[in-house]
Amino acid sequence: MIDNYQNLILKNHIIIFLLFIIILACSEEDCCISEQVNLPKTIVFKDIPSGTFTMGGTTTQNDAPVVSITMSSFEISEKEITNQEYLEFLNASYADGWVEVSKQETNDPCGTYSENMVIGIGNAPNVGKVYLQLGETGGCTSHGESEHINNKSWISWNASNKTFELIDANKSDWPVNWVKWYGAYAFAEYYGISLPTEAQWEYAARGGQQLEFPTSDGTLDSSKANYNGDSPGIYNQDGHSVAVGSYSPNPYGLYDMGGNVWEWCQDYYSASFYTDGKSDPINSTSGSESKRVRRGGAWNYHKATLLTYSRAYDFENRGNNHFGFRVVLIE
Repeated sequence: MIDNYQNLILKNHIIIFLLFIIILACSEEDCCISEQVNLPKTIVFKDIPSGTFTMGGTTTQNDAPVVSITMSSFEISEKEITNQEYLEFLNASYADGWVEVSKQETNDPCGTYSENMVIGIGNAPNVGKVYLQLGETGGCTSHGESEHINNKSWISWNASNKTFELIDANKSDWPVNWVKWYGAYAFAEYYGISLPTEAQWEYAARGGQQLEFPTSDGTLDSSKANYNGDSPGIYNQDGHSVAVGSYSPNPYGLYDMGGNVWEWCQDYYSASFYTDGKSDPINSTSGSESKRVRRGGAWNYHKATLLTYSRAYDFENRGNNHFGFRVVLIE
């Protein structure tokens, strides 16, 4: 009887000890996120099969060499991440101590402003960096023209109840904008997914058919994408992003791969990175400028920027009324 009692005590001590070891083994980064980290239910992924495609084409920067690239299969969100989906991320990550809101000074050609910014803290990636600018009034173009009011950031901060809210519920399905690369990356990291590599993005945009433009049939006009005409440098005072999925998808079932908002990719930009015969390439080397790739053109950019092989790039802390993103599942 005594032996049984001693064995029971010993077993209980072992269980307690093992639980203690498990708790110690759980790093802060692993434990900082609440159990409920499911992706917003509105995000739908499309299967992209493995294959080999021709990447690149003729660009004005001469930075898209024509090369053969082999890709593994992956899944990519059929639409750009929306205001509502990013709002859900912000409220969840705020509860988990990933973000805070702080006023910072910003400026454009029309003046200097004090705006609320979402900033990474705690165990979030890129601590101290701005993820998103809130409540912008529309801003100005790089040439000083006033933007349409619909180009503001549609997410605001309610300081009284410590929640992020939509300024206009009718904009819930518009693509989140004013998001920096840091903010797009944090969204992906929080949910255990990823931003697309540049090669994944172009492979998906071509729709399995080597399309010139990422539309339903590879051609482009105003009925197929939200963009700013055929010529560069034209100011459109009525231009703005629109609800995701407003145009027909490409053959892979992906919406707005061309136009609406630029889409951040994982890669650092390099004009000479891509060479023939590579598999699943990704440029993880920052280089001297540390700029990240963005793809697809936007509502205020001209036709050539929507080509499936057209490349663009920017600093990680940039992000205005025509910058957004989509995501891929990590396999």
